[in-house]
Amino acid sequence: MQKNLIIGTMGHIDHGKTSLIAAMNGFWGDSFAQEKERGITLDLSFSNLQEGEKNLSFIDVPGHEKLVKNMIAGAFGVDYAMLLIAANEGIMPQTLEHLKIAYLLGICDFIVVLSKCDLVDLDTIEKLQGEVKELFSKFPSLRFQILNCSIHQPQSIQALKKVLFALPKKARQDLGFFRYYIDRVFVIKGAGCVVSGTLMDGDLSVDNKVWCAQLGRALGIKNLQVHGQTTTIAQNGARVAINLSGVSHQELKRGDLLTKKGYLRGFDSIEVEICAFETIEHNSEVQLFLGSLRCAARVLFLDKEKKFATLKTEIPIFGIFNEKFILRDDKQTLGGGRILSPIVDPMKKSQKLKYLELLSQGDFKGAFEILLYAHKKGFGLISATQRFGISQAISLEIASQIPQCFVCARELIVYSKAAREIVQEVIFKILSKNPNALLSAALLSQKQSWIAEEFAKSVLDEMLENQKLNKADSFYVSPQNILGLEASNAEKIEDYFYKTIYETLHNQEFQPIAPYNLYDLLDIDRQTGDSIFKRLTHEKKIVRLNHKLFICSDVLTRLLELMRGIIKQEGYLDLGNFKTHLSLSRKYLIAYLDYLDSFKDIVNTDGKRTFK
Repeated sequence: MQKNLIIGTMGHIDHGKTSLIAAMNGFWGDSFAQEKERGITLDLSFSNLQEGEKNLSFIDVPGHEKLVKNMIAGAFGVDYAMLLIAANEGIMPQTLEHLKIAYLLGICDFIVVLSKCDLVDLDTIEKLQGEVKELFSKFPSLRFQILNCSIHQPQSIQALKKVLFALPKKARQDLGFFRYYIDRVFVIKGAGCVVSGTLMDGDLSVDNKVWCAQLGRALGIKNLQVHGQTTTIAQNGARVAINLSGVSHQELKRGDLLTKKGYLRGFDSIEVEICAFETIEHNSEVQLFLGSLRCAARVLFLDKEKKFATLKTEIPIFGIFNEKFILRDDKQTLGGGRILSPIVDPMKKSQKLKYLELLSQGDFKGAFEILLYAHKKGFGLISATQRFGISQAISLEIASQIPQCFVCARELIVYSKAAREIVQEVIFKILSKNPNALLSAALLSQKQSWIAEEFAKSVLDEMLENQKLNKADSFYVSPQNILGLEASNAEKIEDYFYKTIYETLHNQEFQPIAPYNLYDLLDIDRQTGDSIFKRLTHEKKIVRLNHKLFICSDVLTRLLELMRGIIKQEGYLDLGNFKTHLSLSRKYLIAYLDYLDSFKDIVNTDGKRTFK
């Protein structure tokens, strides 16, 4: 299996980034006429270098101050930064700018290359090395090593390559699905739309369907290439070109996210932790850089220290927990940070600040407890990967450690004690309206979609244990139930349902209520109600005219006699004269007329029924 390392080549303009890469692998990244003419990298340039099973992918980012936005797009997903400082010029504004950006994006390991060393003496190099060490001392979490290099000194190039190939592979998180920010879109004649980017999470197979979050639709994969080589599987961390089907290159743009359908949701508000290098005012407008995406955002600080903030964005953001971002204005990098809450929940401000602090510390159990308090009707874990960067299995394990918490593993929902009390209130409300209601977990879930059946049964069993309910076969009943149902008399319960449903339909004659509405009226769960309707239909006591209309057989016989009588008296039957005899809604009249059409002696001519 090939080991991929992504190395971002950074530094001030004209400090030799492109020349150095060319000296190592022969690739000159100036593919655009503008770049060749001006001698600078305007956009991202990609190349690689291989040795055995190890592959180094170089992202050469532009060093010009006006092109920092392009530099940021290339810096996402980088394993190591190769920071070039020309020995004859020293540390320059963009040197510091690139270092800050890399730091904010969580790039911790730097290869500092003092380029053009052949142009200066040893004292100058030693002085510059001291300045580099002083610069990095301001970022104590960063690790670095310094190499002297010149493209005119082959031994220094070989020494650099040796260091690069010796770098250990970075451990990347695997979310269980792939994420891929597009950084380039182009067309290849005969192939169609092609995009390039870094595979941020998971692996990607040519057999996969990819979901474009911004377009909201699935796209096919014609071909995958990794470093110019066609492959069927691209591994996490690789630079990948994807030949897409089902989309035009004009529909896609830099910053669009390709992923697996159903895993990420987009929101125009995200809650973040900010590290600022410059003053950021509350409610100020900034440019947000996330992956290769760039969009306008408004910063709303949540605390006096300006550590936590809500970012209101002009477009939906499909972010994940702990994802790094950069904030800039028109002139400079203001700071950056990481996403703490990609899915914003309604909370009081004090509660939200505590929640964000716990997320910042990685205390998911504490964060879960706050979410349970905020979500009175249960908290779903289906989005655990986006919310917390952990699997659903781990989120279930964390939830199970919370006292007085009910974990519904099948539905991936967690309920608090408060939710249990709300369900009890639902039950008491049903019984106050209908003391003879036959309760079941299915019925409660049917009446309140947020109540999972597993949780409903837990509440019913607890009420049974506390003698707030009695049991009748598989049903739960009020202690005041007057039907005289006994726990062992299942046949009597079924007969009760059978009789109640039939009598209700019979009493309603030509306007029978729809089955699901009848279930709600009688407090019967759908499974039980459907079985009774099937039995009545099988015994031909009722007739099904459509999926919402069942009518008693003897009532239908009377109705047919009425309809035929109208034809005999008036010569025809249509919607108009039918309504004068039966003041029913159109849904009933049309269903009965359609049923009449099924008889062989009836002719329907433009809506008028007559006898043959």
